[in-house]
Amino acid sequence: MHNRLSISRPPGAGDDSWQDLWNRLTSNVGLGFLNWPSNVDDDDLIWLHATTAFRQNGQLWTEFNASFFHEDSGKHPSNFVAEVAGIIGLGDDDEETRELITERAKLFLRKTVVGRKLNVKVDKGGVVPLPASGSSGISAKEAPVPFEELPKPNELVKLSAILPPKFKTGPVTTDMKIVEPEGWAVISDIDDTIKVTDTLSMKDLLVHTFAEEPRSTPGFPDFYRHLDQVLDQPAWFYLSASPYNLYPFLLTFLRTHYPYGQPILRDMSWMSVAGLLASVSTGTQEYKTAEIKRLIGQWLPNRKYICVGDSTQTDPESYAEMYKAFPGAIKAIWIRLVTGVNETEEAQKNSAERFKKAFDGVSREIWKTFHDVSELAGLAEGLKL
Repeated sequence: MHNRLSISRPPGAGDDSWQDLWNRLTSNVGLGFLNWPSNVDDDDLIWLHATTAFRQNGQLWTEFNASFFHEDSGKHPSNFVAEVAGIIGLGDDDEETRELITERAKLFLRKTVVGRKLNVKVDKGGVVPLPASGSSGISAKEAPVPFEELPKPNELVKLSAILPPKFKTGPVTTDMKIVEPEGWAVISDIDDTIKVTDTLSMKDLLVHTFAEEPRSTPGFPDFYRHLDQVLDQPAWFYLSASPYNLYPFLLTFLRTHYPYGQPILRDMSWMSVAGLLASVSTGTQEYKTAEIKRLIGQWLPNRKYICVGDSTQTDPESYAEMYKAFPGAIKAIWIRLVTGVNETEEAQKNSAERFKKAFDGVSREIWKTFHDVSELAGLAEGLKL
């Protein structure tokens, strides 16, 4: 998760030290080299992101990622909660839903910390020092994994943050999956593909994100488990334009319902309703193609790919662009036609003209649109042969 597009709100009064203010200012104007790096604070909130280890130049490499937030930020989300409640028409007496919105808002409104450094310990291996976090609060580094004992293919290896003795929020760990160069890989969108989000409706998007437990698109958990079995445990990547503020929320959802894989979210910290809407609708093709270029072009160039998405944003255009950029790599593109959310938008997004233009130059045997995942039955077996 590189810092390709990092946008942060100006710091609120009382949240930042002078060092924080300086680091945020210099990073936002492209002068991050003037930051004053600092070690982890006892009060920080830290996330380590799940990742994938791939072979490069005879070694196992991965991209180590950590996110840093002020632990005390996000605790007073009343204005944000009121805005969401007003848009979705929440009644004053629905205290249970309001409490859920409040808890999600606290997560969403966490303020990033710029200039934090962290060391990460690899289980049965050495320590990797990460660079200081940038303006998005993310520290990312592609590097060889210092193993003392090489793991087996498909093994999950534990990564642990090295924290100060009085660190308040307990151990910080994640998993890294070992992936071999050959085989299959699945690149799957999340929102409106495998998760009910309804991005074409601002009201419904906010309901599904803040006011209810996440729901899988009907049939997809069983289909993905079947795909995982038929294709002999492919490498899974869940590529979403959602801002990484939602990382724990989406990670729990993915781990509950779908095969183990790496979530890849957008490096944005918008901290507002308008920012959330912009994240899932602005510049999505450029963002997704950049990520797919990294997966196919650098990480796993010898794997065969299946790309699964939906019609709400730019999945068809993104996948078609990558099909032509990497001849022979993408063996199937499956696009779910989203209906019943916004009839006006759907008339254009689900039109034959849109797909004819998007998939110009892509073999008709490669791409398929569908309404229900049951329409994909048997396709995995065909690819296997």
